[in-house]
Amino acid sequence: MLVFGIETSGPVCSVGLVDRDTVLAERTVWGQKIHSVRLIPLIDGVLRDAGKQPVNLEGIAVSSGPGSFTGLRIGLTTAKSLAHALDLPVVGVPSLDVLAYPVRETAGLVCAIVPARKGEVYAGVYGPGHPEPRCLHGPVALETGALVEMACRLDEPILFLGEAVSSCRELLEKELGTRARFSPVSLQPRGAVVAEMGRVRLVDGRGTTAFTLQPEYIRPPAAELVWQARNER
Repeated sequence: MLVFGIETSGPVCSVGLVDRDTVLAERTVWGQKIHSVRLIPLIDGVLRDAGKQPVNLEGIAVSSGPGSFTGLRIGLTTAKSLAHALDLPVVGVPSLDVLAYPVRETAGLVCAIVPARKGEVYAGVYGPGHPEPRCLHGPVALETGALVEMACRLDEPILFLGEAVSSCRELLEKELGTRARFSPVSLQPRGAVVAEMGRVRLVDGRGTTAFTLQPEYIRPPAAELVWQARNER
């Protein structure tokens, strides 16, 4: 099954094309505010690299959150537009699952963390699993202190990964000591991983349509909160 994957939930804008268990092509760029400019050229480039046309695609997968509200909107709008135009099934893949996927068979616990608003992080805790990491807790929005408290209660080594590691690392090392381990900064979500995970979900019949696919924000975007506040006056 030829599946296209789109990742725009954070600073990485990445797209990948997977057929069965093979990555045919992938392109990735970094930069939080460039997704709207770079995404379509990346899609065109990956299709050219793989020698494929849009009509060859059999499914679309997209990172569905939590993460950057703007990035998620760009990715989901593009995925839904492609799915609608090509009459294809589409599936959302949770962003923290995408982060944890490359280390899904790591012994012990994995905690994926990405920035949220107001100094908080989105977090998910995973155990070993196949074909996908086994989600044990989350995704949730936590203050850094609450994240540390949760990690201390788990009382076993934890591999932390994701964009928010840089802002939390010092406190995690202080409170957890050698129980805190950290992935390389290069381990970031990838479009090919979204495509691979999406392919499994589509084959299992977990796909949906462009009209029903929804983001996983965890909490409402700031613009929606402002709108609600105005209408409650």
